Amino acid sequence: MARLPRRSRAESSASRKRSNAPAKSSGPKHAKPQRSLLARSTWVVTPIILVILTVAVVAFLAPTRTLLDQRRTAATVEQRLAEIDQANADAQAQADALKTDAEIERIAREQYGYAKAGEEVYHILPEAQDPVRVPDAWPFEGLGSSLTR
Repeated sequence: MARLPRRSRAESSASRKRSNAPAKSSGPKHAKPQRSLLARSTWVVTPIILVILTVAVVAFLAPTRTLLDQRRTAATVEQRLAEIDQANADAQAQADALKTDAEIERIAREQYGYAKAGEEVYHILPEAQDPVRVPDAWPFEGLGSSLTR
């Protein structure tokens, strides 16, 4: 490839100078001035920044929601654990009490009606319930009198 001769600074600045003659243009009289590179790039950069921010917010919210759910679950589980620990302590206390002679004797007397040698046990029966009331109508006439005797 052949090289083109280099212009001097004076020649290049002379070619850039405008002439005093009015410029002929085929476009409208009041043409829009050229926008700068920065102004043109904002139309591209702004949506990209918005997309990046949206992704960052979504990426931050998902773990945050999970963390809050885990804290709520942990609080519920800790409460349940405290209830189970209390139930275990009560069961252990009851098991320890069952190892004593006094507790065994109390249960034998209350639940099974046992007594020591020479003691008499009296059982009090519950109050009698009302007798069955049968209507005085036809199929039940004789039945009612036999039940109340």
